[in-house]
Amino acid sequence: MELRFVHTIIDDTSQTFTIINTFIVAPADADEIVGALRDFTERVTFEMRGFVGASVHLGRDRTRVVNYVQWESEDDFRAMFATDDAKEHMAALGTIATQIDPVVYDVVYVGSSLS
Repeated sequence: MELRFVHTIIDDTSQTFTIINTFIVAPADADEIVGALRDFTERVTFEMRGFVGASVHLGRDRTRVVNYVQWESEDDFRAMFATDDAKEHMAALGTIATQIDPVVYDVVYVGSSLS
């Protein structure tokens, strides 16, 4: 498989569907969640219609992992989420994390000192 490089787009003028998942984990389990998110993104979502990009952030105390994911539309996201791969993935994450908090967001402001 050819690796496709994608980047999230944080743009307050876009209509991108953005979901941010926060996983509360024991510090010893942080790497497992990070690896599972990366694997699922590269193995499954890269090939899905409407996928824009994803990033994974690890809290310095290793108790939180944040997954920032963007789709072209909510329908594209829901189609991915309905697959057997996604259901298995989320079930596996649920056995590792003590809490999962998915929230849909709208980008309403972007500020940067970069031109």
